[in-house]
Amino acid sequence: MSIMYRPITPGIRWVKLIVVKIVFIVLGRAFQSASIHDSNIKEEIKSWYDGMTIMMKVLPDGPSMGLLKENKRIRFRGAKLQHADLEIYFKNLQCAFMVLTPTMGAHQAFAEKRMSIKGDLSIAVSFTRALTVILGTLYPGFIVKRLVKRPPRVDFKRLGLRVWLYTFGIILGK
Repeated sequence: MSIMYRPITPGIRWVKLIVVKIVFIVLGRAFQSASIHDSNIKEEIKSWYDGMTIMMKVLPDGPSMGLLKENKRIRFRGAKLQHADLEIYFKNLQCAFMVLTPTMGAHQAFAEKRMSIKGDLSIAVSFTRALTVILGTLYPGFIVKRLVKRPPRVDFKRLGLRVWLYTFGIILGK
């Protein structure tokens, strides 16, 4: 008598999936707004060419976030991009959840091979610096110290940008 066993398939962690999608939207909208109002971001993206696209994606079929540089600013493109000039891949949903919620920094995720990059490395380093400025603006100081190696300085201008992003920037994207 042979017993037939059904294959065990891992379930999708729907809470983590929703959180990652929401963080991608918030991060993309914050990037779009900060590229207009923050001088550090403007300086960082100045070297990027017009029409350059950046995509962050969760493998194998998870959510993604696309950014496009046009007219000296960043535009959030949602999950519409299929291919980009710089592609940043998260190994799986758990890795993306750990990086996008303030559990693990991007530098640690790269060291542990939880993330990979496809594209120009100099632009990836520039994007990481811009992302550090965005995270330093969005999160409070005690969280930022765990996420980035050298947190950006917090002054009144940065606090004003934080208030702007929380009230209008993320909602309107302006």
